[in-house]
Amino acid sequence: MKSRKLTIATTFQKIPPSDDRITGRRRRFFEKFVFLLLWRDQISSPPSNVRGLRDRWLSLVHSVFSFARKCNFRMNSTELKHIDQLKRTLLRMASNAEQCVQKAVHSLVSRDQASALSAKAQDSVIDQLEKDVDELAMKLLASGPAEDNLRFISMAMKISTELERVGDEATTLSRRSLELMKEEPLRPEVDIQHIAQMVVEMLKAALDAFVYRRPDEARQIILKDKEVDRLNKSIYKAMTQRMISDSGCVMRCLHYITISKSFERIGDHASNIAEEVVFLCEARDIRHEHIT
Repeated sequence: MKSRKLTIATTFQKIPPSDDRITGRRRRFFEKFVFLLLWRDQISSPPSNVRGLRDRWLSLVHSVFSFARKCNFRMNSTELKHIDQLKRTLLRMASNAEQCVQKAVHSLVSRDQASALSAKAQDSVIDQLEKDVDELAMKLLASGPAEDNLRFISMAMKISTELERVGDEATTLSRRSLELMKEEPLRPEVDIQHIAQMVVEMLKAALDAFVYRRPDEARQIILKDKEVDRLNKSIYKAMTQRMISDSGCVMRCLHYITISKSFERIGDHASNIAEEVVFLCEARDIRHEHIT
């Protein structure tokens, strides 16, 4: 009886763990199912011969693995390795995108040419990481992943697209910042720091919500996007009025209008990432829904 218990424990350990909440609940239910079978086997009358013992053991193993297949437990080590690699690649991409935006904001606020050039160079790193994410995702899709992994793969491809576009907008910010450095600052200065700070915080919060699986925080990020839209409209109106009153600052005002729009788009991408976090954690698509 002792050797049979060890064999069942070893069999159960072959089922890989997952950090997905739904899979976790399935695993806990599966554990109870296995122990119920063991308890039933222990209290039943012992077999009269070796053949009866073998038949009972085969029946128990068959029940365990049949239930595991119904719960979508996969024992493919290659799939698990690729999923882990996909997670790490996506996290590297997220880190680079956040750094790229922060450098672009610093170059704009401090008129720092080195930060602007560094942000432009980092965008190429983000582009390559997007290709890496897509390549890993295609490999996993071709292998027929489990249901929970399929949802993560779909989300990873969408988030990588959003992060790549964040990098593009950061490049736009850097280019406009370099153009503004060639001219005298506007007087009074444009209040661009408010929208910049809000967007940076939104992006960081969206990425944190993804890393730590926090759907409630993700929903709060979506609500903040409306405030970013309002600030963008306010800057556009202020720059338009200034161009009308002073024709000598037209080009600088146009640069600030483009910069403000880029910040607004980064806020949109952060909001889209937050929506994907909710989908990953709750298996619910909240796109185009009115959140209050």
